Amino acid sequence: MFLALQIVVIASLWLSALLCLPSALRGRRRLVFWFLLAFAVTMTPQPLEIYLVVDSLLGGINTTSFIFHATAIITVALLDALVQSATSRNGLSRRRNALSASVVTAIIALQAVLFFGGEWRFNTVREALPQLDFILYSSTTWVALAFFAVSVAVACLRDIQRQTRTITKVSLAFIALGCLGVLVYAVLSLTGAGLGYANHDSTFLDDVHGLYLAALLVAPLSLGIGAGLTSAVDGLNTLGRSARSRQLLLRLTPLWIGLMAETPELSLDSVNSRAAMLFGKNPTPRLYRRYVEVRDSLLIHPQQITTRDEQILRAAENHIDSHPSTSSRPVSVRAS
Repeated sequence: MFLALQIVVIASLWLSALLCLPSALRGRRRLVFWFLLAFAVTMTPQPLEIYLVVDSLLGGINTTSFIFHATAIITVALLDALVQSATSRNGLSRRRNALSASVVTAIIALQAVLFFGGEWRFNTVREALPQLDFILYSSTTWVALAFFAVSVAVACLRDIQRQTRTITKVSLAFIALGCLGVLVYAVLSLTGAGLGYANHDSTFLDDVHGLYLAALLVAPLSLGIGAGLTSAVDGLNTLGRSARSRQLLLRLTPLWIGLMAETPELSLDSVNSRAAMLFGKNPTPRLYRRYVEVRDSLLIHPQQITTRDEQILRAAENHIDSHPSTSSRPVSVRAS
């Protein structure tokens, strides 16, 4: 059951990163994309079955463990940058970005020295846990995770009070919950390592195994939802507005064609096929243009139009008024 949940979380992260890729290629939401990609890479080898397959491809010396620790630090650092830039009035300064990058690089470099310089990397975690160099190596990750988790959670909780959109508040709450899961994971891991080093017969990790697994599940799931929820809702709203624009464009076009045949000098648009209107890029500007041309034609050459056409014009006007990309507010048309 837990394995199935892990697979669902991993698949969701990769899907979220894939859906965010087009925006990143266009120069938008790049930080979100890199966070989701790093998060997906971090979580992928968590199931033991996947870990063993990946590690065998990398030489079977637990190199996958090193990659996990490195990408986990990169992930929380990207999340911190993402949240801090979103909640800061002026965004993050270059100095802050450079400092974060330097700290992350230094931690990963230290981990590389400890990992590839120790013989414990050939053992399982259970066998390596009592060794001091392994504990030092893992502690760099756990401390970094705890620090960034607290930093991000505090920023989210502060920003919730300033937000007006409910969906944004929910997203921030999910991120804060995910940070709590990361903090619990880091504290339990650090405590278990310390007690295991002091007493090799310690059963602490066995005693808190359920809480440990819960943290491993809640943290990625909550962070993934929190990072992608607002974007997903905004994307669905955009798709809904676009579909409505296409519908109105199709309904308005017969009236537009008839009027432009009488006043072609008013038209800057050209007649398109039904397929082009259905599948063309962003139909809202074209709807706005044709709406304005219909309105101008009726103002210059007043004439009787059907009740259905009046309803279409009114619906188009209301839709354009509510669309954030329209810069001017069209005047209502009341044809007689």
